[in-house]
Amino acid sequence: MGNREHVPIIVKNSTTSIIEDAYLVAALMTFDPDVVCYPILNSSGRVAFEVKGQIADKLERLYSGESASLEAFISNLKKLRASIFKLKNAYKKNQS
Repeated sequence: MGNREHVPIIVKNSTTSIIEDAYLVAALMTFDPDVVCYPILNSSGRVAFEVKGQIADKLERLYSGESASLEAFISNLKKLRASIFKLKNAYKKNQS
């Protein structure tokens, strides 16, 4: 632990958010398959996701305990993890 404060969601504007938690992004995608997100490297070199669109209603559904398909969640998480590794590998190749 350190003095660093963790901010899981950064709202850039009304239609774009930066989310570091792949599990949270997978949940948002499960509640709305039309969610569009792109992996990015943040300022600390960690992979985060730029999420396009309004997410407040999806977050509300998640935090209110609404049920969702576990199969869809796992599928979405696998896609996100694959994009994380792909971005990291591309970054490593560019650093060589």
